[in-house]
Amino acid sequence: MNNQLSEDSGSSLQPREAASHTPGGTLFERLVEQARAIDQMQRGAPQNDFETLVDRLIEQARADGAFDNLSGAGRPLCYDDDALTPEDMRAGFRLLKNAGFAPLWIEARRDIDAERARISAWLHDANRRWSRLPSALRSRLRAEYREMLTNLQRQITSYNLTAPPAAGQIEGLRIDEEMRKLGE
Repeated sequence: MNNQLSEDSGSSLQPREAASHTPGGTLFERLVEQARAIDQMQRGAPQNDFETLVDRLIEQARADGAFDNLSGAGRPLCYDDDALTPEDMRAGFRLLKNAGFAPLWIEARRDIDAERARISAWLHDANRRWSRLPSALRSRLRAEYREMLTNLQRQITSYNLTAPPAAGQIEGLRIDEEMRKLGE
């Protein structure tokens, strides 16, 4: 980097390295100064991760009290920002939210998660009793488990077809692999 200014510019600007540094400047200026000092101390040693350097700077700023008394400290974050919601959908989403509802795909995701938890509890209970059950009852449990998995797979497929792309897709079930878990 060339620290010289062109002579015909007529400017009185100084190169950055020659500019005077004000001690006790902004937090950013102090952090940059600390980073430069740490970098100069470590020049002979192999370069550490950038994240490690940033972590040390944040820890130093925290120790210096730079994060004390920030506005909003100790209060819950407000998540009412609609910036990521398409403008044409904001009014509808706001009405749903105020009425205690969510868009259908969000409620479908909640239902899927609840159903997975219910099936997991059912499977745990069935496996706990499995060794004491007669073969006729085991066959009935297998059929019941397959039906629960098939219904859950239908819910997942429906969700994947209706949820917006930004919400992501839910991986479908591998029913045969899931069936092997019964009786373990």
